[in-house]
Amino acid sequence: MADLGDVGTITEVTPNCGVKVITVLTDATVDAADTHTVDLKKYGCRNIHGQLGFRETTAGSVVVVDQPIVTAVASGVLTLTVPAGADNKIRGYIIFAY
Repeated sequence: MADLGDVGTITEVTPNCGVKVITVLTDATVDAADTHTVDLKKYGCRNIHGQLGFRETTAGSVVVVDQPIVTAVASGVLTLTVPAGADNKIRGYIIFAY
């Protein structure tokens, strides 16, 4: 299991529009089945409306849909699990939280 702080960044995109949009961007070291947590409380949230996921099959060039598996949202902490498939690919997730 990789620690997100070691393999990527989390950024709050829209702080004042009624729903928070948080992006998670991983490094190219993430493998299938890695689990990442996002502390939604850091962004003033406790729940999510949904998320979108993408995988770069060619870094910075070719991007495909790669939905994460949300394994839990507990006490304001979101857990994302990288789906089975290609390893060592950059992944990006867009989270809609409130």
